[in-house]
Amino acid sequence: MDSVTFTSNEFIELKTLVYQICGINLHEGKLELLKSKVAKRMRLTKMNIHEYLSHLKSNEREVIEFIDTVTTNHSFFFRENESIEYIVDHFNRNPQKAKKQFKIWCAACSTGDEPYTIAVQLENLGLSYTILATDISHSVLEVAARGIYKNDKIKNVPKPILHKFFQKGVGKYKDHIKIKKKIQQQITFKKFNLISDIMKQTDFDLVLCRNVMIYFDNQTSEKVVNKLYKSISPNNFFAIGNAESLMNMRHKFKPVKGMPSLYRK
Repeated sequence: MDSVTFTSNEFIELKTLVYQICGINLHEGKLELLKSKVAKRMRLTKMNIHEYLSHLKSNEREVIEFIDTVTTNHSFFFRENESIEYIVDHFNRNPQKAKKQFKIWCAACSTGDEPYTIAVQLENLGLSYTILATDISHSVLEVAARGIYKNDKIKNVPKPILHKFFQKGVGKYKDHIKIKKKIQQQITFKKFNLISDIMKQTDFDLVLCRNVMIYFDNQTSEKVVNKLYKSISPNNFFAIGNAESLMNMRHKFKPVKGMPSLYRK
C-alpha cells in the first residue's frame, strides 16, 4: 500500500485535527504527501482508513508520530550559525560573565543538533549555561537525548570544536559521532507543545524557535511568538529561522540591526 484514498471530508477532518493539536496548517498542496504518509502509518498500526482516523482522534501521540512523517526534520550541526555566533559573542562580552549562568531555550529542538551546537560554542569559551531543549515529538527527543549522529551531520563543525567535544564512533558506530557527556549534562530535553503548553520560566537570555513557524499560518505564528516573548528577560534575544519573518505580526520584539533572523525584547 503506497498510498491511500480518502474523501474531501476525511482530509478536512485530518487537517483540522493536526491544526488543533500542533498548529500545523496542512494545505491541499500536501494532499498527495498526506496520502502516502497516512498509508505508512496505517501499515504500521495495521488499521484501515476509518479505524486510523478514529485512532488519531483519541491518541495525541499518534498525531505526533503522523506529523513526524509529514514534516521534514532536516537539521545538522552549525546550521544558520550566524545569529548564534552573534549571541555567543555578546554573552562572552558580558561584564558579569564570570558570575552569570546563561539560560537558553531551544523551543523546537528536533533531533538536538541546535542545542548541542550552541552548547559546544559556549563551552569552548568557558561560559556557564543551561539549555532547555523542547519538541512536540517523542521520537526526535529520544534521538537528541542519545546524542549519537551520523558523520554527515557534522560537516560544518570547526575541527578544534569537533575534536574537543565529540567522540568518534567505532565498530558498528564507525560512521557516527557522539556528544561528550560534559555537554549532554548541560541540556535538559523535554516534550513541549508550542500551541497548548505554558512555559512558566520568564528569565531566558535566549529563546530560539527556528524553522518551525514555516509550518504555521500567520495567526498561529503570532500566538506562538507572543507566548515566547513572555519567557525572555528584558533586553535579551529571540532567534527565528533565516526563511522566517515576523512581518505582518503584532509583537513587541525589536530587530537586531544586520541580523534579519534575530530580535531583542
